This record gives sequence, structure tokens and C-alpha cells, in this order.
Amino acid sequence: MPKDGMTARKHIRGRDAARMAEENNERQPVQIEPLPADDAASVPAATTGGTPLVPAGTGSDISQSTAGRKRPPRVRKPLPRNDQCLAPTTDLEGHRAALRQAFGNTLSDEFVSVLLSKLISALRPGPNDELNEATLNAAIAMISSMHLQTELQALLAVQIVATGFTGLKFLRQSQRHMDEIYIDVYGGYATKLLRLHLDMIQALDRHRRGNRQTVEVRHVHIHSGAQGVVGIVNASKTPEGDDQK
Repeated sequence: MPKDGMTARKHIRGRDAARMAEENNERQPVQIEPLPADDAASVPAATTGGTPLVPAGTGSDISQSTAGRKRPPRVRKPLPRNDQCLAPTTDLEGHRAALRQAFGNTLSDEFVSVLLSKLISALRPGPNDELNEATLNAAIAMISSMHLQTELQALLAVQIVATGFTGLKFLRQSQRHMDEIYIDVYGGYATKLLRLHLDMIQALDRHRRGNRQTVEVRHVHIHSGAQGVVGIVNASKTPEGDDQK
């Protein structure tokens, strides 16, 4: 019984948290499958925008958006509960070179190995947690899309991916049981991580810009009889009429 009329504080039991983690492991990334030919005719016009389905080949709207971009490097991950990663090609040196370019254009294979290990440990923090191949390659693709130029930028990129992916995981767990304690605990963690995610993106942007400041210059037309001021104009803090006292 709570003393002095105080309400007993709710908490999430370890057994419930472990069960939620197991349920999260069972959900695999969504795979986009081709539409069967027999069902293509039954698709409503609102779904396709009134236009016939076009395969993602040369000349389609889908393929045009990838012009000028390269495929990101990827790895093979045979077991979801193991940190082992394999090269998807027999050209091991070429694969290592692609990873070095993705992780800050570094010249160190050891740096890539360490950051890849940090990325995997952030996405699979516990020994019983699972990290499938698709999720890991999605994280690598996100890092590759930032076009990093230094090792420090690569470190910030790993933190961006880790906070973003983990924040989304906690956001899902906050809605697993629509109960106040789950919303408060997991929802609070998700909010903090997603805010940190945005802060890390801004930190990477500031690091790239250095001490440079962007000045926006616009054309200002001053007509005859008018006056213009060039510079920073600060509004007066003196209330109107006080200078007449």
C-alpha cells in the first residue's frame, strides 16, 4: 500500500520489455513485390493516378530520378544475431574502396571497420537483438548519401543514423500498448532521440560550413525622394513617447 496517500508509480516490467523486443525482432523490412499480371487490370485508377503502370526501366519516371547517382556499397549479413559481415562480391579490394569512400573518403580500412562495428552495435545493442541485412544496408546507404569528406564527418553520420533509427524504434514501441506508461517511457525516449537526431544533422552542417556565413543579397529599388539604409537595423527598445518626457 502506498504511504501518505501517494499513488504507486507505474513501471514497465523487464519481462514485458523483453517480450516487446522479441516482437520487434519478428517484424522484417517491407519488401515491395511486383503486382501480378492478373491483378493489374483490377487496380483502381485513383491508385495509379489514371495512368497505366510503367515498369521501372529506361525512360520511366522512376529511373529518371536516379540519374547521376551511384549505388551505395552494401554488405552481406548471413545471421541477424551475429555481427559477421561479408563482401557481396569477389572483388574484396574494390568493395573496401567503396566503403572507404562512403565513410568519409578515408584511407584507413581500420577506421571503416571500427565505425561499421559502432554502427552495428548501435542498431543491435543487445546479444539477443536482431539486425537484418536490409536494415544495415539501409543505414550504410544513408551514410553514403551524405557524401562525407572527413573521418569526423563519418563519425557524425553514424550518430545521425543511430539516433534516427533507434528513435523510430522507440516511437513504435510507445504505440504497442496504448497505455500511459508505455507512451510516457518509450515516447519520451523517442522524442529525445529524434531531437538529438536533428541536432546532429545541424552539427554536421555547421562543421561542413565552418566559420563561413551566408549573406543573402537582394535588389532594393530606391525611388526619387526616398531614403535607404544599408546594414543591420535594430528596433529601438524605448517605448514610443518616452523620448518626449
